[in-house]
Amino acid sequence: MSNLLRIIPNENSLKQASPFKEQLSNNLQDVSQPRALRSLAQIIDGGLCHRCGSCVGICPTGVLTTDDRSYPTIKNLAACTDCDLCVKVCPGDEFDFKFHHQQKFGEQGDLTSTHGQFIHSLIAHSNDPYLREHSTSGGLVTEILLAALEKGKIDGAVVIVSDEKEIWKGKPIIARTRDEILKSLKSKYAIAPTNSAFAEIKAVEGKYALVGLPCQIHGFLKAAELDTKLKERVVFTIGIFCHAAVELEGYNIIWNSLGEDKNRAKKFISRVGKHPGTPHLEFEDGSLSPVYYPNKKGFRPSSMEIINILYRLYSPERCLTCFDALAQFADISIGDPWMSPPEDQVDFHDGWSFALVRQPALLEFVNELVAENRITSLSVTKKEALKCNKMMSTEKVWRSFRVIETRRRQGKSVPKYSDYEIKMPNLGFKQFLKTEINMFTHIFCFLPFKVRAVVLRFFLGNGGYSLLWLNSKRRKFRQWSQDKIAMIKRKVFGRM
Repeated sequence: MSNLLRIIPNENSLKQASPFKEQLSNNLQDVSQPRALRSLAQIIDGGLCHRCGSCVGICPTGVLTTDDRSYPTIKNLAACTDCDLCVKVCPGDEFDFKFHHQQKFGEQGDLTSTHGQFIHSLIAHSNDPYLREHSTSGGLVTEILLAALEKGKIDGAVVIVSDEKEIWKGKPIIARTRDEILKSLKSKYAIAPTNSAFAEIKAVEGKYALVGLPCQIHGFLKAAELDTKLKERVVFTIGIFCHAAVELEGYNIIWNSLGEDKNRAKKFISRVGKHPGTPHLEFEDGSLSPVYYPNKKGFRPSSMEIINILYRLYSPERCLTCFDALAQFADISIGDPWMSPPEDQVDFHDGWSFALVRQPALLEFVNELVAENRITSLSVTKKEALKCNKMMSTEKVWRSFRVIETRRRQGKSVPKYSDYEIKMPNLGFKQFLKTEINMFTHIFCFLPFKVRAVVLRFFLGNGGYSLLWLNSKRRKFRQWSQDKIAMIKRKVFGRM
């Protein structure tokens, strides 16, 4: 590791000076500087920062803030008391899987599990037509938050809304009204420091819900162990499924490719249409324009097809060593239903959410909303649930172990889960081959941003458009065949 306190973990990323580098000594052994900030700088320098915002939110004296890439940076060095909370709360450096699993579920769990522990699985959608239409999938997250707010179960919810200046960017807020919650509709795929909202939760008494990615839920659990106010005030957590976040550089290239349209846009909609939809810009007159290939007619690449490219170009360094795809430590985990419909009348293009309920209180609340006709819910069997999002979650688990093993061999920093020396589990030949292929598709994540930019610009042009068209045919055939086979099995053997 370099002896420079760099805010940018990849030296090929950007050539800008680091606020840490500017404000602290270049010598990591300089004991005149706060030990905690030197340790935090080592975490960032080692490529272990999730940019979840936990260190910013936990700081009792407001020393830290985030920069324009969501990395922690120093706002007020003189206020640092060297309490070390910023390091202790960091889920990127260390997350004791066995300890936190024992605390939450009463057993140590299995680090290689794709879905984690859950007590019920279901698909559901809001019965509010507006929510169902304007949400990413079925509007289940928003319906739960609105109902909890109306019933007085919470006074606010930590959510991500669009940044006012850069509308494609996400910004964490504590939503305290219906209108503020509605502003968080639609997924935001770029990195956002959600847990920086801890500071407001600690400062303002009340009951809160936290909606976060898996790493942000990990950060909350660590923070709750250190701060009783957070533990008492956050009454439930909603985890969002996550393959990886996306570096802001990728979205900057896409945004700058839009020409004059980006200056006229008042809203960036990450997905118009259901499962999987496609992003659009919305203008003052209410008209829409596709973000990808706006001048093309006919075939329109979906959001997920472009996101799959972005993952393979701009997955952050720490995301590649994260095992948790389906938010295993949330009270309820929610995402798209990447599965075959469990019954004939279910059409995922109408808008449905898939959920894994992990805590009894959330199951009781979901059942309450069903009884009140606020949501429509259909239980899925455990076998069906384990098939849902299986490809993505399996890729993430084995990719994380593969990258950790490689980084350790190279002498680089690796995250500590239950033990520092986590070993790559033995894989069968088929899973080994799949993992190696998946690793190969992520090769650009290890190359300089300049190289990645060339590849992304290719995919935003005619050559990339043709490849995406071919890939969409393959994906549609695969999904059609899977659905047909599942339907035949259901007719013959019933649901399993």
